[in-house]
Amino acid sequence: MVTIKDIAKACDVSISTVSNVLNGKTNKVSDEIALRIKEEVKRTGYRPNYLARNLRSASTKTIGVIAEDLIVFSSPSMIEGIMRCCEGHGYKVVIENMRLFGRWHGDWLHDEQLFQSALVPVLSKMESMNLDGIIYVGGHEHTVHNLVSSNDLPIVITYALSADNKIPTFRLDDYSGGYDVIKYLTSKGHRRIGIIGGEYENTHTLNRILGAQKAMYEEGILFDPELVEYRQWTKEAGYEGMLSLLNKDITAVFCMSDLIASGAYSALYEKGLMPGRDISVMGYDNQDISYSLTPELTTMALPLEDIGNSAADKLIELIENPTPERIVTTDIRIKSTLIERKSVMKIKAKH
Repeated sequence: MVTIKDIAKACDVSISTVSNVLNGKTNKVSDEIALRIKEEVKRTGYRPNYLARNLRSASTKTIGVIAEDLIVFSSPSMIEGIMRCCEGHGYKVVIENMRLFGRWHGDWLHDEQLFQSALVPVLSKMESMNLDGIIYVGGHEHTVHNLVSSNDLPIVITYALSADNKIPTFRLDDYSGGYDVIKYLTSKGHRRIGIIGGEYENTHTLNRILGAQKAMYEEGILFDPELVEYRQWTKEAGYEGMLSLLNKDITAVFCMSDLIASGAYSALYEKGLMPGRDISVMGYDNQDISYSLTPELTTMALPLEDIGNSAADKLIELIENPTPERIVTTDIRIKSTLIERKSVMKIKAKH
């Protein structure tokens, strides 16, 4: 039996594009593509599965959750927020774990074919369950392609982006996070501030850097690229980055993860320096390690449960109050919260 996915593949377009043409929304695609789709439909004898669509019209009060990987530190808290919201509205939750990091580490991030080999069967399985909607839980902020339901299920995405800008997205407000970190450090008198981040092209890194730059500009501090270490999200990267910054006359360092900060601590101790006394250290994430370090780490707490809760709330809204075009705000960013501990000292500012 020919499916809408077969039509999309033959015409080298997305499933949503085929769906638009079949539903008469040809103003959304070019005449050439619309004609190509119609000819393929005629050639194959494809017929839309109206039975499945009608079956779905009766709500099952069940939501599907597709997780990129449950071992990623951010996933459990977001899913907790999703489940809390769903339980409050009387919805059941079905979870599918793609295990992307567990199977392929980070290779899938740069291999679209590998990624799609995991997404397509899971999405198809979800569609066969007669669900009311789907929440996609990213493990890393990147753009997800072909996240579309052939049954026209509403979809919401967390901690990642969708190539379809009509899918509501809930993610971290990394820009305000970077801004708030620098504002806090400058309020303590620091002006020579080093930064240890993830990879340069990483979305979290870039947005936090942009926020940091804005805060520095407002404080009259010239942004110095020599004080920024673009590395990885590891303890080893924090150790190496801190060693590189030690001879650059900094008084504080902004580490873009608590794990990076733990490496910075190791480098400082190795050189006979005390974090929070000789050089202030700021983390990010508020993971368990942040209060296990000595001194306890000042950091930013991620609003992971809020992200999950907000995503579920939006999906339930789309399920219970559908509109023809599902006009929604599609990119919602939720701010992190500063957690003040012992790793940042107040100094007399040197202008």
